[in-house]
Amino acid sequence: MDDSTYASRLRELLKMLVRGMGVLDREDAACCGITLSQCHALGEIAGEEGLTPGELAARLRVDPSSVTRITDTLVQGGLLRREGDPEDRRQVRLYLTSEGRSVWNGVQSAMMERTTALARRLPQDERSAVLAALERLVEALGDESYLPRSRARGGCRCGEEGT
Repeated sequence: MDDSTYASRLRELLKMLVRGMGVLDREDAACCGITLSQCHALGEIAGEEGLTPGELAARLRVDPSSVTRITDTLVQGGLLRREGDPEDRRQVRLYLTSEGRSVWNGVQSAMMERTTALARRLPQDERSAVLAALERLVEALGDESYLPRSRARGGCRCGEEGT
């Protein structure tokens, strides 16, 4: 299979995977009363309490203004709290409240249940290969050196010839 055919098939499969998992994640988050964006933010903060909004934006790969809107809603909902950084008064740090931790645990439980059910549908002898392939894709996505300079870090090429 040539590179172009392979890339086309890979893109199609990734699109289907992302959409399929996104629907599941969105349903799990919604059943806990939050949006998928809020769910992703809670997950990052649960993994490392005390992130700054800028650090959270970088991890989520979104604009800082989007993080402000997301965290404002989570703070108003009692799921998140902001605390001043004792070493840098210009910074705030983000922490889950006990209610936020409870909601995150509920979302995690629902996601784990669905992922376990999905995993059970894969033949035992293929599971290691699936994980290895996904790990390799995640690793490749983390290294943006393969992208043309205009595309690295979100540059757009829409309208350019050949896109």
